[in-house]
Amino acid sequence: MDRPSLQRALDSVAAQTYPNIEIVVVAASGAGHCELPDRCGAFALRLVRSQRPLARADAANAALDAARGDWLNILDDDDELLPAHVATLRAALDEQPHARLAHSLSEDCRADGGFLRYHGGRFKPWRQLDTGFFHPHCAMFARSLVAGGARFDSRFDILEDMDFFIQCAQRTPFAFVKTPTTRYYVDAGDSGAGAGSNRDPARLRKAIDTLRSKWAALEAELRTTPEFRGEQALWLIDQGMLDAASSVIAALREERSDSVDAQALAILLQVARGSIVDARAALARLGSGEPTLDAIVVRLDALRASLAG
Repeated sequence: MDRPSLQRALDSVAAQTYPNIEIVVVAASGAGHCELPDRCGAFALRLVRSQRPLARADAANAALDAARGDWLNILDDDDELLPAHVATLRAALDEQPHARLAHSLSEDCRADGGFLRYHGGRFKPWRQLDTGFFHPHCAMFARSLVAGGARFDSRFDILEDMDFFIQCAQRTPFAFVKTPTTRYYVDAGDSGAGAGSNRDPARLRKAIDTLRSKWAALEAELRTTPEFRGEQALWLIDQGMLDAASSVIAALREERSDSVDAQALAILLQVARGSIVDARAALARLGSGEPTLDAIVVRLDALRASLAG
């Protein structure tokens, strides 16, 4: 968008430790975009001009079409990469060749650069329609995903990135790097999907409604998975809806009697109902068994610690 922050973003690419990078800048602001040099540090730079302003999805597709590399990474002009970003994600993809997309953590910052928090986490396919597990510039993905049909959908004026990565998730597993490799300025920009002055609830709700309408069949499928229902049961327990939680847990145990997740949920339900003696006995029978869902692991570990004390 030809904002002053563009130079900061380009400097962050120039500082990458990985030796083989091509930079494509799409002039989404239109014909008046400033000139750019053909080099950015050690790397070649190409400016893709447009005679008209481009919506976010159209600009992203123009970048995909112009780029020539085997691995692609989107970067808005008001965000930046940390120096080891490209090298870190390429190494992760080499180590996990079954994955054609790798994503990392981000440092979320205020517009003045002040650190707020780390953002991101391991991708959960069963929550892909309601959770953003990474900022778009945290992801490196294979050109083969684009060749296979993944594109930015022009129906979205925001959350086009979330929709794109849902498309990718139908085509490949994701690799997660538990390391911050980017910086995201939460209250910069004007998409309405950030924080503070860059938060537009009405615009965001419209985009979420479009997303869920487009992926309604997938959502219905995901809601039947044991993982989704396990997290649903935990939420119901937290809301005090214990009879509803009991029904979900009973169904999970009927489907898989050896499910540690279902057994752990049953124990947490007993605690919520005040049946501490029964919960302690069930926990002893469970032994060292570990659930697969992170949220249940955390709660079960806390329970074990409290009962041991």
